[in-house]
Amino acid sequence: GNCQVFTVFVQTANSAGRVSTPSFDPTTGEYLLGHGWRKPMTDRCVRQIFPEPTDESGNRSRAFSDFADVPNIVLLGDPGSGKSHLFRHFAGITNSTFVTARGFLNIPSFGSDAVLFIDGLDEKRAGRGDQNTIDEMIRKLFASTPRKVRISCRAQDWLGETDLAAFQTYFNRHGGAVVLALEPLSKDEQRAVLNAQMVDNADAFLTEATDRGLQDFLVNPQNLIMLAHVVAGGSWPTTRKELYESATQLLLVEHNTTRSRSGD
Repeated sequence: GNCQVFTVFVQTANSAGRVSTPSFDPTTGEYLLGHGWRKPMTDRCVRQIFPEPTDESGNRSRAFSDFADVPNIVLLGDPGSGKSHLFRHFAGITNSTFVTARGFLNIPSFGSDAVLFIDGLDEKRAGRGDQNTIDEMIRKLFASTPRKVRISCRAQDWLGETDLAAFQTYFNRHGGAVVLALEPLSKDEQRAVLNAQMVDNADAFLTEATDRGLQDFLVNPQNLIMLAHVVAGGSWPTTRKELYESATQLLLVEHNTTRSRSGD
């Protein structure tokens, strides 16, 4: 596709003219941005899967931000593909409300002008066959009448036409909807993720990872970030199991270091 999005840290000096370096927070896998750094601009490539595009341009990847004016969006993606990160980011830059599916059902009310980013439909469902959660959400949406709604769900837990038909009860009366699928990270997005993780030479990293047969780890943000931190710790994993074990060990070491510094 023709989708191109970039993630960058924007560096600015603080009032004293000094520029500080972001520090890594192992609990979130993100960098803490102190004086002199602003949050990264994040966008992602997505593919529209409903309504099925009628022209050739619709089959290509587009940036998630291109759909900003659509009243209702369902965003699908694999575990670790960045759905929550994307929702948090766009809720933040558009002064909207980020809320989990459970939180949405439990919070008494939202303003009728609200733009809601509802994250993790799959985490609230009791199982793939659970339609009760969707029915509850639809009743709550009718009661809340938000201006715009964005709902995320793991791709494998979305029941396609069955779930869409249920939500259409609401969507059809409130401006229609699109269903989008997060695309795997493009090469540009992979470089952007690695740059955000302070990898010195993103291209060399990607080449070596590919040479080592680790290309499957490069297209998923969570796996790529884990791989960057494991490699920074001194070794390249050879299997998915080894990657997860090394990443877990690294997090434990960083957590214990943080605790010893704070005196816990």
